[in-house]
Amino acid sequence: MAGYTRSTRYPELFRPAASSKWWAFIPNPAGGRALRESTGHVDDRAAHAWYLDRVRRPVAAPAKGAGATGAPADGREETTLHDALVRRRRERQAAGRAAGTLEMLEKKGKVLERILGADRLLSSLTARLIDQYVALRMTERGARKGTTVDRPTIHKELVTLRGAMLLARRHNYACPLPEEVMPLDFSGESKPRKRALSLVEIEKVAAALQPKRRAVFLFILATGATYPSEVRGMVPDEDVDLKAWRVHLRGTKRHTRDRVVPVVSFARKWLREAVRHLPFDPWTNVRRDLHAACKAAKVPVCSPNDLRRSIATLMRARGVEPSLLAAYLGHKDSRMAERVYGRLAPEQLQRLLEQRLAATAGSAGPARRASGDSRMTVGRRRSKNSDKNASS
Repeated sequence: MAGYTRSTRYPELFRPAASSKWWAFIPNPAGGRALRESTGHVDDRAAHAWYLDRVRRPVAAPAKGAGATGAPADGREETTLHDALVRRRRERQAAGRAAGTLEMLEKKGKVLERILGADRLLSSLTARLIDQYVALRMTERGARKGTTVDRPTIHKELVTLRGAMLLARRHNYACPLPEEVMPLDFSGESKPRKRALSLVEIEKVAAALQPKRRAVFLFILATGATYPSEVRGMVPDEDVDLKAWRVHLRGTKRHTRDRVVPVVSFARKWLREAVRHLPFDPWTNVRRDLHAACKAAKVPVCSPNDLRRSIATLMRARGVEPSLLAAYLGHKDSRMAERVYGRLAPEQLQRLLEQRLAATAGSAGPARRASGDSRMTVGRRRSKNSDKNASS
């Protein structure tokens, strides 16, 4: 760019030759070329902080009734991002989606409105604007300390926006095709975690936790519950049946999460100890406390979701099929159990294969003998028939 110096650290910043201050490229609400504004800062870090704050502010959208160019878009009625997202949530609610799904749509919609602007017209969405949205989100702080927003989170936000756009077009509102503005090949797949505790590690970590925390820890292991949505609000007399060894988990993420799970034999001692502390107290620092307990037990750290993976892995190592694990964990099919929760260590896979081969060989033995006996019987009959023919 003639007469300008681009920042090597922040590509959205540049400095004119006649200025000591950094300028920034700002997304154009009407599409087209980006706007240019002075940040008022000489330091590039301060300029970048200004840029992030500036882009987060809702950008003034074109007036209702006009398209991105100020004229009606194909004669269709205009609609704002906020209204489109509300319609999408209502449409999903009418379709019978679970409370967890509706909560997720609302949460993702608030992020979209915060950055793109609640009053932004859908007709003003452009590919460049969505690309800038993605770039900005990838620089924002994530849920965990020292991390940024991950790709699966951004992907869910884009899926929420796509659904709102498709519904708006179906209702004949002015809106571009999602394929025209969405990023190309933006995958939301994350690398699945592999952490699963062994029986020895479970005992060590449980011993390092305080009794009330240990009760929640063991309850998650015994039932495969998601914390906190499927653990809080447990009613001992209604949700736990120690005679039948069944527990009612009132999950809300999807309809399959509201389920009754059987407690397998090797996990019953965990449930028996856990129910003594029902109803459970809130555990606000669960991740921090689990990390501290793992450190004290001298084992690799784990998260609440790793406990679900642990019970699934323990059952998988005992030969339980992924389809049964899926029903146990509340998934709608076995894909998640096969991909994430039911992974086998090489030695576990080898042991299961040897058991299956041994069982197959044992069952095939009588069959082979029966087949041999039948061949011998046929041979004897043929011999008798040939003797009769010779005598006649």
